[in-house]
Amino acid sequence: MKRNSLIYMAVASSILTSTVVSATEFRSSTVRALGMGGSNIASTNGVDATYWNPAAYGFFGESDDSAETKSVDNSRLSEKSWGMDLSVDAGGKAFGPLDKNTTILKSLINPSTIPTGQLTTNVGQTVADVAAFSKGIASLDPSPMGVGAFADVGSGIRIGSYGINVRGTLDVGGTVVLDNQNARLDVLTAVVGGNITVGAAGTLAIAPNGFFTAAQRTNMLNQLTSPAGGLTADAAASVIIGYEAALTANNGGISAAAAEGNLISAATAPGDITKNNTAWALRGALVKELGVTYGHAINDRLSIGGVLKYMQAELFDYKTDILGTTGNTATSNNGATETSTGFGLDLGVMYRMPSYQFGLTVRNINAPSFTYSATGYTYKMDPQAKVGAAWMPSRDFTLELGYDVTKNKGVIETDESQYVNLGLEWDAWHVLALRAGAYQNLAQSDIGLVATAGLGLNLWAVRLDIAGAISSNKVTFEGKDVPAYAMASLALSSDF
Repeated sequence: MKRNSLIYMAVASSILTSTVVSATEFRSSTVRALGMGGSNIASTNGVDATYWNPAAYGFFGESDDSAETKSVDNSRLSEKSWGMDLSVDAGGKAFGPLDKNTTILKSLINPSTIPTGQLTTNVGQTVADVAAFSKGIASLDPSPMGVGAFADVGSGIRIGSYGINVRGTLDVGGTVVLDNQNARLDVLTAVVGGNITVGAAGTLAIAPNGFFTAAQRTNMLNQLTSPAGGLTADAAASVIIGYEAALTANNGGISAAAAEGNLISAATAPGDITKNNTAWALRGALVKELGVTYGHAINDRLSIGGVLKYMQAELFDYKTDILGTTGNTATSNNGATETSTGFGLDLGVMYRMPSYQFGLTVRNINAPSFTYSATGYTYKMDPQAKVGAAWMPSRDFTLELGYDVTKNKGVIETDESQYVNLGLEWDAWHVLALRAGAYQNLAQSDIGLVATAGLGLNLWAVRLDIAGAISSNKVTFEGKDVPAYAMASLALSSDF
């Protein structure tokens, strides 16, 4: 098997950097939204409305100074004629039994290294190793698991109801692709047969030192020669005798009952261990967008908006065989990338009334997709809908609730998200904005509750904002507990 450290290096590299159909999640990818727990659909009030709700653009720089307009202009959008911003964010997450499975995998002996037909010595130990490998593969936890890394860089300018922005989004995901089906002892018919001399065909007359009871030997023989086991009587007897000899010499603390279970489980699993395709998969996308935004206020209370995006996606899909076996489904592209282009369309609606605002945004309504032809991996940006409701009793205070109407997938198919978000902002004296919030992934419980906080400092001509998020749940990585989810964001903006 490859060196144990390679498995952990692969996991670590995905955190530092991250035929499947995938889509991006609706994450808290701008600084004000992150500080407010990812809730910004109803109360977005800057250039980043391009991402959260383009309908806000219809209310920017309103010329109507009527009492009706003032009564519903909860975010002072009529006072903002133009603006610009630059923002960056990055984060990572981990979920599922990744550490448990890599611990199992790094302890296994690779059956592909067994020299077929050359077992003239220490056959018993080889049999024991093969049984332990098969048992380990069969015990891998198939629950959804993976690690992810993500980052966004965006810049935009807004003039009245129009905006132009550029944005780059990197999504990387890594996971162990399990093959706990190909775990049977078919290999032993070749490597054991003829190397151990037994008595009469199918008998177990030779029983070294009695590690197993007679009943246990009979049970193993029956299982190994059953249709599920698939071995001949002679081969099965050879396996049991060699296994017993190895365990008698050095059983490593294993009981006879546990050893019996290992051998039977390994032998009756479907598939052949020499065809095992357990692999580490790393795939992702770098999506660059050029977007044009427009919003139109139907009246003082209702506005609609949209974003037309030209998109260029650079995809990679890398898979490497962890166990170094000879399976025929493992794929590797040596880390090469492929670039394709497309268009995306986002739509938004915003409704205002005194002290309250409501919003709906549907991103990628036309479902743009990009395919990496070398492996067939498709990065499909399915439509994503999110709603928000905000209470704004004054122009200095906002409390907003957000909810993902759609369930979204990450760059690996086991990574799913559907967030419910809650956040607040107090813009103290229009100098210092204090923000706090939380969000929960309803599609996966591994991450737990994510707490967020942020602040914005108004420096007259520019505004500096920072925010961070960290999950309540921990995951184990190389024996250490680390947060299952973490994210940080920074932005510099101007609004006039």
